[in-house]
Amino acid sequence: MAVELKLTRELATVGVTAHELAALETLIKGELTKPAFVEQFDKMLAAIGECYAVTLVNVLPWLEITNETEFCEKFDAAHADYKATYLSITNQPRLASDRAYIEYMTLREFKETQTSYPLLKLTFARLDEFIDKWITNDAWLAMTIENLFKMLHRFLNEVAELKQKDPTDAFAIYQALMGALLPYYALLEKNRRVTAEPA
Repeated sequence: MAVELKLTRELATVGVTAHELAALETLIKGELTKPAFVEQFDKMLAAIGECYAVTLVNVLPWLEITNETEFCEKFDAAHADYKATYLSITNQPRLASDRAYIEYMTLREFKETQTSYPLLKLTFARLDEFIDKWITNDAWLAMTIENLFKMLHRFLNEVAELKQKDPTDAFAIYQALMGALLPYYALLEKNRRVTAEPA
């Protein structure tokens, strides 16, 4: 099973982008408080936040299976459900990214984004790069989440196959990956909460 490191890396990457976005939000909202600007900034954040939300919602059920009894009782039904829905799930971050870009372009119309104040100028440059690389042109966030879900699908198929032969071994492999994913899930959840809280 060579997918474990790829899965862990993809979830870690999503978590790091959420951390960067939360840092940018803290800097920008710490300096700019005009209600119309903050409202538009929050619209952009909400759209990007949908990428994180879909990741959290679709990884959590797998982390909640924590012992072999639950694994034997719940895995097959959860796996069947995931197989039936994961392709539609993978498209959601791209749609959210498209909305985020529209909200970002509206945000860029605000004079606050053209500041010469060094801290804000640097912060908006970071935001520009974040949007360019992770949301729009390179779309790394959507691709990373898509890869995460595809790798998860592959991993679950391999676990399901092994479970038919040896449920104990299958659970051991399953549990090892879930343990590896948990800290990165926690990072994503923490930073997603930060950007989801009202100003």
